[in-house]
Amino acid sequence: MQPQYIWFWAFEGFPIFKITAGLSIIAWCISISQGKVNWKVYKSGQFFAVTIIMIMMHLSDFFTPFKDYSSQTSSDLVIGIMFTIWIMYAITLGLLNDEAALKYFAIVMIFIGAYYTYWANDHYLSGNWSMFRQGRLEGVPRSPYGDGNTLSIVLIISLPFIMFGIQFFKHKMVKALLILLIPLLWHALILFASRGAFLSAICITGFVALIVKSKSLNILLTVGFVAVLAWQGGTMMQRSTSTVSAAAAKNSEEPLNPRLASWQTGIELIKMHPLFGVGPQRFQHATRVYFPDKIAHVAHNAFLNFSANTGLLTGLMYLLLFYYSFKQYKYVARVVEFHSIFGYINRACGGSLIGFFVGAIFLDLIIFEPFYFILVLISANYFLVQKSVDG
Repeated sequence: MQPQYIWFWAFEGFPIFKITAGLSIIAWCISISQGKVNWKVYKSGQFFAVTIIMIMMHLSDFFTPFKDYSSQTSSDLVIGIMFTIWIMYAITLGLLNDEAALKYFAIVMIFIGAYYTYWANDHYLSGNWSMFRQGRLEGVPRSPYGDGNTLSIVLIISLPFIMFGIQFFKHKMVKALLILLIPLLWHALILFASRGAFLSAICITGFVALIVKSKSLNILLTVGFVAVLAWQGGTMMQRSTSTVSAAAAKNSEEPLNPRLASWQTGIELIKMHPLFGVGPQRFQHATRVYFPDKIAHVAHNAFLNFSANTGLLTGLMYLLLFYYSFKQYKYVARVVEFHSIFGYINRACGGSLIGFFVGAIFLDLIIFEPFYFILVLISANYFLVQKSVDG
């Protein structure tokens, strides 16, 4: 929720994370003393992959060929955040050990999506144009989601919980609110003008349409999506057109799409340093050293960021996270009732991971906390289902 950035006049300086993290650690210790922690969760392939990623980032920073480098964000900060993510990932994985905890987690994901949807639309409806840059809504100032592209992926991850929630929740008022929320969320994505996030939204909508056996709901989603796109989709087209026009006007050697240049550079860096990479946060620095004739951009791709910066093994572990999650998804989908809480969470997490994967093709989302939230939730859901099946 980032209240210290949104309501800074009330929460600035208040150690929100330290308090919530401390309470989580205390709760985890209590659960251990009561014998409630299912230790099998720490033997999964997913947990192994996240742990290897965290270790490889430390090793890469130690063995980097670029001890002295220049970067907007230091490697110490990124590694520290990743280590914190790993700790909270492990603790939360052990705490989500009953059906009620899973349900509350899912409701929180809906609430976060609704909150940032309101935040984005409020700036537009109130005419707060200071929050817009070149027609695009910026993210929450000074926060980890200060970039509009990044904040749009937060909305993407919450979207499947909202869409599948329409069918899962029985209360008519809840259904109506969730239906109303979807076009507002799509509109928020258009305000951020993130083409990668919008492509993610299309993929998620297609996934929901394939899973949900409701003709009326699918028609509603399709009509709503087309209507929002027709209403405000010009923002996306204008951004693409302006990119082409700017490149033509400058007549420069800079490529039309810097992402393609970054991906090519990333592949070359992987070939040069396959074991430990060039070091965390050193992608641009290595580009300037090895390819002085090229403009140094960020990786613009999560897999290439992991692989080029911290080694190919790290990138493979990143891909394995989706493989193991897919296996968990298939198992739960096969053994639980469609309308159960386990089925709902499984479908929502599956949609979130699809949306994240598509968005991460275009963005450097290596320390993106909501991604690890979803990994925790789909894995905890899987182990609870497995426990109930095995007795």
